[in-house]
Order: sequence, then C-alpha cells, then structure tokens
Amino acid sequence: MDTVLKRGTRRWTMLSSKVSNGFRKINLLQINPSVAILKGLNFTLPATPLTDMSDPSSHHPTCVHVNLEAFRHNIRCVRSYCGESVRIMAIVKANAYGHGVVKLCRVAIAEGVEYLGVARAEEALEIRREGIDHPVLVFEITPGNHVAAALSENIELTIAEPGAADAISATAAKLGKSARVHLKVDTGMGRLGLPFASAPAVIEEILRRPHLELVSVYSHFATSEEPDTSFAREQLSRFRQVLDDLGKRRIEVPIRHMANSGAVICMPEAHFEMVRPGIMLYGYPPARNLSEHFPVRPVMSLVSKVSMIKQVEAGTPVSYGRRYVAPRRTFIATVPAGYADGFPRLLTGRASALIRGERYPVAGTICMDHIMVDLGERTGCEVGDEVTLIGKSGAQSITAWDIAGTIGTIPYEITSLIPPRVRRVFKDS
Repeated sequence: MDTVLKRGTRRWTMLSSKVSNGFRKINLLQINPSVAILKGLNFTLPATPLTDMSDPSSHHPTCVHVNLEAFRHNIRCVRSYCGESVRIMAIVKANAYGHGVVKLCRVAIAEGVEYLGVARAEEALEIRREGIDHPVLVFEITPGNHVAAALSENIELTIAEPGAADAISATAAKLGKSARVHLKVDTGMGRLGLPFASAPAVIEEILRRPHLELVSVYSHFATSEEPDTSFAREQLSRFRQVLDDLGKRRIEVPIRHMANSGAVICMPEAHFEMVRPGIMLYGYPPARNLSEHFPVRPVMSLVSKVSMIKQVEAGTPVSYGRRYVAPRRTFIATVPAGYADGFPRLLTGRASALIRGERYPVAGTICMDHIMVDLGERTGCEVGDEVTLIGKSGAQSITAWDIAGTIGTIPYEITSLIPPRVRRVFKDS
C-alpha cells in the first residue's frame, strides 16, 4: 500500500485504483497512527483531467495574439532605414515588451538580426536556457553575484562605472576567460554611464584591467523622437567628442552604437556600426505623430470572448462604485478580461471594445478579471464572440497608442504590463 496524501498526523493510503468506463475508481483508507483505522473512503474521478491543456478550446479566452509577419516586417523597416552594413541589436527586454521573448528572439535571428539587447542578466540567462546562442548584451549594471553566471554563458556586459569593471575583471580571471564588455557613456540621459567629460580617461584606465575585451562604446538618446532635435544633436556631438578622444589615445572601438527607435527613424547620422530599435520592432513609432518613411505595423492584439449577455432595465448600475448606470434598456456583455490582464483600470469610463467589427463602450469600473460592455438596445452579439481590446476588428481598430494617450502614458507601458497569465498565441498572419 502506498501513502498518497498526508495531512497533519493523518495519512491517506490507497487500497485500490482502477479505470472503468473512462473513470478511475479509488478506494482510500485514512489512518491515524495513535488510534489505528478511523475510516475508509471511496470516490470516483475522471480517468483523464477535466481540462486538457493540449486542446486549444480548453484555454482561457483572454490571450495576446502576436503577429510574427508584422514583426518580420518591422525588422525589414529598420534595415530600410539603416542599410545592410549597419548591425541591428533587437531590444527584447521585459519579455520582448510583453510579446514573448523566446519566440521573438528566434524570429529576429532568422531575419538576420546580429545582436539581442536585454535589461537584466536574468533575461539573458533565460534566453540561453532556451538554447539561443546569439550575441546578447545586458544594459544594467550586473550585480556581482550574477557576473559569473553571465560570463559562463558568454553574455556580454555593460560597464557604466569603474566598480563594475573591477568585478567583471576579477570574475573573468577566476573563470580563466575574457569578458566581452560594452562601455556606456552618459551624454545627457542622466541614468547610467560614465560622465562624458571624463569618459575617455576613465575608459583608458578601465581597459588596463586584465581579462576585459572591448566590444563597443555606446550611449543613449533622451529626446531623439521629439520635434526639437537640438538636445539630441548635442548628445550626439558629445558622443563623437568622446570617440575622437579615444582615437587620440589609440583606443580602437570596434562598434559604436547610440540610435534607439527615434534615432533610427530621424537621425541617420547616429546609426554608426549598430542601431538598437525597441518599440518600433513591435509596431509603434516612439512618438505618436512621428513621420515614418517605412511605416511599422503593430504586432500585438489583446483579445477575449463574451462570456455572458444579459438585458438590463434603464437605471441599472453596472460594476463597482455604480459609476455606470444604464441610460435605457440595454444589453450588457460580460468579458473575462480586466486590469490583471493588462487592461488598465485608469480606462474606466473612457474605454471601448470591438465586437464583430463594431465599437462599443466599456460600461462601469474595470474589474481585476472582467469588464462589462454596453451592446445597446438591440444586439446581434452572442456568447463566445471575440472581443478585441487592442487590435483590429473589421474596419475598426484600437492601438496601444490609443490606450496610452487616453491615460497619459506610452505604448511601451501598455504592452509590457500584460502579465504572464495572459497566454501568448503566435501567428504568421
């Protein structure tokens, strides 16, 4: 007899288990060591799980559709801006801006992208665990306890201050290898990097340390997507001065990179040997009204399905706080998607949803797991109809910029905050 469950001093012991007509019949005996047998228990369960997760129909209806062909198109747009001689570092931090990092890394590599860029060592290690052996750079200052793991997996690290150089050099020495490093210069972002005025001398001093292989010197724009490019050009001038000074010190810089999505589109003089597109890969220019010679296409759609429809009378309140009261007899659809699925509660009273190519207002407070939609006095909608919260339905569309503009943020935040509980479904069209 095998013990199958313990709870406190009690043990459940399986006496028998057999399958009959698709059901498993189980006979359990509950034993208390101090009292001997207390009671027996018989019950019947389905022989297979009630939910077969290999069956798409068993999945939760709220999911993200990721259009891989749109992603490929956007990579080609970057190539069109930069030419074939400029390398592309695809920025795939934060789960590829919420889209699904492993799959999109594979697609990007197949499209010829030369580098991957992530924020944290953990993100790079996840990529390596999935068998992706491609150059990847970590942008943050990597904590000392993660340096060895990163270097062991041939992950390239940023040095933004001398202390990081010490830790990386020492760890590389212990591992008996060279660390491939990228030195970051702060030209005006004010976040990470060596101060531009002293950067050449500090870089020269850093490179005296053993076991460091210089791969690149880079910086980051703060305002490259804005109509007034004066500060971006000042940053570029500072970066060029650092590079010139390094040249005078006979320090060869294999790769120079500075261009984010805004500079890819607007500042060809900043492309250097490599560019770092982020949000444009996922289908959005970094500023809403930015003119694009090669327009990108949104990659993500956020969809669910109608789970219930009911008719309510005029004056009926809907959702928390009774913020919405039906102005007339109307049909209300309940949809199992809410702010825990990445549909912000700040949209309350200002959101819409698309069903069968028509736009309907979201009624009442957005809940953690649900929204309600006012379908009007007459409706052809049915339970099971697809509901689009981001994306297209017929001639109608809702973009991440539409949502971001409504609540005063940017599309980066909208896509990145869709949590792991929302399944990603990858499609080629």
